[in-house]
Amino acid sequence: VFLLGRQITSGPSLVEALGVSSTVLVLLFVLDLMRGRLKSILDKHFRREKNQLEQTLQKISQAISQLVDPPTLARRLLQTSVDLLGIERGSVYLRVGEPPLYQLTASWGAAPALSELSPGCPLIEGLLERGALQVRPTRHGAIAGEVSPTLRQLAFLGGELAQPLIHEGRLLALLILGPKKEGNYTEEDLNLLAAFAQVTALALLSSEGGRTIEGLHRELQAKVEKIAEQQRRIIALQTQLTMRQRAPEQNVATPPETSAESDPTPPESGRESTAWIVGSSPAVRQLLDLIRKVASSPSAVLLRGESGTGKELLARALHEMSPRASRPFVKVHCAALSPTLLESELFGHVKGAFTGAVRDRPGRFELANGGSLFLDEIGDISLDVQTKLLRVLQEMVFERVGSSEPIEVDVRIIAATHQNLEELIRRGQFREDLFYRLNVLPIDVPPLRDRCEDIAELVQHFLRIYGQRAGKPNLQIDDDTLSLLKSFSWPGNIRQLENVIERAVVISEGPTLTIAELPEEVVQGFLSGEDNEPVLLGVHAERAERERREREQLVRALAATNGNKAEAARTLGLARSTLVSRLKKYGLS
Repeated sequence: VFLLGRQITSGPSLVEALGVSSTVLVLLFVLDLMRGRLKSILDKHFRREKNQLEQTLQKISQAISQLVDPPTLARRLLQTSVDLLGIERGSVYLRVGEPPLYQLTASWGAAPALSELSPGCPLIEGLLERGALQVRPTRHGAIAGEVSPTLRQLAFLGGELAQPLIHEGRLLALLILGPKKEGNYTEEDLNLLAAFAQVTALALLSSEGGRTIEGLHRELQAKVEKIAEQQRRIIALQTQLTMRQRAPEQNVATPPETSAESDPTPPESGRESTAWIVGSSPAVRQLLDLIRKVASSPSAVLLRGESGTGKELLARALHEMSPRASRPFVKVHCAALSPTLLESELFGHVKGAFTGAVRDRPGRFELANGGSLFLDEIGDISLDVQTKLLRVLQEMVFERVGSSEPIEVDVRIIAATHQNLEELIRRGQFREDLFYRLNVLPIDVPPLRDRCEDIAELVQHFLRIYGQRAGKPNLQIDDDTLSLLKSFSWPGNIRQLENVIERAVVISEGPTLTIAELPEEVVQGFLSGEDNEPVLLGVHAERAERERREREQLVRALAATNGNKAEAARTLGLARSTLVSRLKKYGLS
């Protein structure tokens, strides 16, 4: 008991005090446990968001450090926004060209109604004036609050939030985000997007600088190549002028006979025959250097290469540069004759050797005695003729058909083929010993696609020949057409190029050959090639610019009318069906 003044008051018992203390202790323990659990939950939640934010910033930093292209940066920005904020739909537009257009680069969920936005449309103007824009739709999809063209266009594109990427007053891109899956956009969301936008804008600016430098480098390379091309043309013209001065009496209007690379009139004996071979590429220079080295040798030469590469001209050059230049140069096209006729052509025949042999006739070996014999398409001769030819190569002795009298000759053999002789040997269609007799000095003739640097000179060469023949001595060729010819694969090699130029000269009406004079298979073959650069863009530049202006006009009309096609058609003075077809043409609908 306690004595308080004159009153005596009895306090709580010990049991009651212990009960109250125990209850308080239990409550404090429970509260501490709940606080620890809550702290763990909050730490786990914010740690996940922190890690996600760090990963996002790391990705953006990597993109900046690698100077990736603007479309990749735009896609990463959109993906980052989707991952962090939980967006149902979104899109990003990039600035392209000058004057600029803003083209749809990436989208998440349903694609927006417009694939391009132009300067002057309400959304672009609003972003430049006020920065980020936000619209709050009601439950029924209507726009809450003030209705303006800017917000109306934003809602038309399926967005609730538009974030600009601006640097020094230039709108580089715009990010449009639809509604969040949970809740509305908070102030923290807006600040986070603004930070991402600033970082990405700097990355876009750096990438644009890198692309500018790369473009200047490509332009410089193109100019260097064009200067080199002009130098090759000058060399070709100088070569033609030299040939005219050397042989003023020759009739240059006569077309080439069989060689696609030869001048109409063969060079005289002892003349530097390689001057008549058109081309100054490394492949041709290497080839001519090899010919100079082997020309003085009496050994057999085997020219290997595709049809139409000028093997006959090289054979003539070998003869003209050899000590046998003053002696005959005789050629035989082996594939054009049957085995019986070929044997008679090579070795000759006596009177009565076969039906129709009314007199003795010397063969090509006799006619070429002391000189050179060119056997073209040696891979097409029969095994029987191969056996007799092998004996001649070994002993330089043969008999005419129908005679047993041996004839001794001194002939240098120059053979040529486009076939794989090793494969013919494996199939038993060509004698291996004959191959080794012919393949003493092998020379590989490169196809035209491997020496495209020579196409300009060859074109000028054929223009001179067929231009004079057609009474058009001053014909030229424009750069786009020449670029196309240089990019074509030419399966028929120089012979095909010669035929194309001859045709173009005949049908041309103006002073310059254009793509319109080329045959369809050349133009279509160029367009279907996977490795060809789009050199025809220059030809269609005017049409492309006209289409760009029309597309921009359509985008502005749609933006001004909030996507109302009927109203946009009335604004442009078009029928609605015409407007719809043009929208489909440019991918705007």
